[in-house]
Amino acid sequence: MQMHLMAKGLDRSEVEERVGVKSVSHETTFEEDTSDSAAILSALYALCENVQKETAQQKLLFKTVTVKIRYQGFETHTKSKTLPRLTNRVEDLKKTAKELLQPYLTPERKMRLIGVRVSSLVSCEKQKTLF
Repeated sequence: MQMHLMAKGLDRSEVEERVGVKSVSHETTFEEDTSDSAAILSALYALCENVQKETAQQKLLFKTVTVKIRYQGFETHTKSKTLPRLTNRVEDLKKTAKELLQPYLTPERKMRLIGVRVSSLVSCEKQKTLF
């Protein structure tokens, strides 16, 4: 009976606020759509540095990396990879993000936006208590 009421949007329980950061991301839109792989990789690495800096400031480790690209014409793709271990190293982030981006770097297609997100976050303090 309870499930039936909830399916109809009838629920008397209190709304609870989610606590904690679920992901950290940064993205950028190019001034002009581009297929210049050097410019795209440069933007990707800058985004990785910004994301890593933010996770470090918040004392977070991540395990999943996602790259988002948007081509000319607004066709959008995302691709994710879950790493074998938690990290907050910028080198791990850059390497994984580049690997995820590689299939989308084609001279025939121009990109208008690129983004990087990390998720599966764990607090560094919490991580210490897990081991």
